[in-house]
Amino acid sequence: MSGVTPPVPPRHRGEIPVTDLLAKASRSLLEVWGEEMFRNSGTTLEVLGQRLIVFNRPAAVESVLVAQAEVFTTKPAQLSRLLAPLLGSGLFVAEGRAWRGRRDAVAAAMAAALEGVGEGTGTDWVARPEGATLDVIAEMERLSATLLLRLIFGAAGGDATEIVRLARAYRGKISGAGLITLMALPEPLVRLRLGGDAKRIRALVEALLARARRARTGLAAGLPAELARDEAISLFAIGHDALSGLLAAAWFLLGQAPEVEAALHAELDSGAGEGPLLQAVLREALRLYPPLPLIARVAGRATEVAGLPVPKGSIGFVAPWLLHRHADHWEAPDEFRPARFLPDAPPPRPFSYLPFGLGPRQCVGEAVTMRVATLALAGLARRFRLRPLPGPPVVPRAGLTLSLAERLPMRLERR
Repeated sequence: MSGVTPPVPPRHRGEIPVTDLLAKASRSLLEVWGEEMFRNSGTTLEVLGQRLIVFNRPAAVESVLVAQAEVFTTKPAQLSRLLAPLLGSGLFVAEGRAWRGRRDAVAAAMAAALEGVGEGTGTDWVARPEGATLDVIAEMERLSATLLLRLIFGAAGGDATEIVRLARAYRGKISGAGLITLMALPEPLVRLRLGGDAKRIRALVEALLARARRARTGLAAGLPAELARDEAISLFAIGHDALSGLLAAAWFLLGQAPEVEAALHAELDSGAGEGPLLQAVLREALRLYPPLPLIARVAGRATEVAGLPVPKGSIGFVAPWLLHRHADHWEAPDEFRPARFLPDAPPPRPFSYLPFGLGPRQCVGEAVTMRVATLALAGLARRFRLRPLPGPPVVPRAGLTLSLAERLPMRLERR
């Protein structure tokens, strides 16, 4: 299957002033990477008195995320204090003993809740007229909210629309220019600016969890009340973006690659609901559009990573966005080629593919995202195809999470 190359954000060449770098970061974190970063082994720089080290070699990634995970355990304090008002002590922000104590409980509860999630599409596409224009971003956001609602709250159900809207508004405040502004504010002012949205989200989630606990269903049935609340919010604030972004990217890429789409339809029509090509399409979508394009960790003590001295307090970055498109690790790295992930293809180079992170801090929601995305895409692609429409190029952006586009109009067709 031939590859297609979807648009990428602009990549500057050579070194640029720190002020220009900050300006790019305020628009999108994907714009800070110069062309050479997709070929080199990393870089070190000082920004506002803070040493930043980008680790761009598989050996260094293994050291930071796995071999020396106990050294690089914490997220930057600036990021944690922006997320804590919303996520509480959830796994995404928890550290040390608190994190270790919660991870196994959350993983077990998620596995149990997943058993009750069937292949339901959660869309109204059957009622839409042939040729209708859909905004795939909005459609996948609604679908993901519906599916996560079933996972978290089970048969108790409810409506997550307002939770998703408020979570998106919260993320918007801590992304781009808002992120740079908030990082300069003292903590009381940060909490004042963010606390209102966080309080409203918590109240909505707690009301839904109370119903689910009475019904003894969903994620709430397997976790203590506070832990269930924090993880439910994390799933809606972070996991929702990962799931909806993956599904939107898969539809977008299939629309650009008719040959791949036809092969996927043939696989689905054969009765292989979770066949190898479906999984390969999802994995390649995650390679091109990783939900968390940048992972940051603070060195808790002085150490050495792949021969590079790392002083205590340095912030180390592992960037899936770079590693997934690095010329040393992938042939035609910017092309959509799901065949890379078929069973007879050579496996990716170790520590070059990490859409959900790696090591002990690997995202506990990976199984949820992949299982639900598989069911949703299979269920819809059996009956529908989406055709691209003329419009501006689809160029992804990133703040806390990656966003494929603000809108993605596509034409609905029945198969």
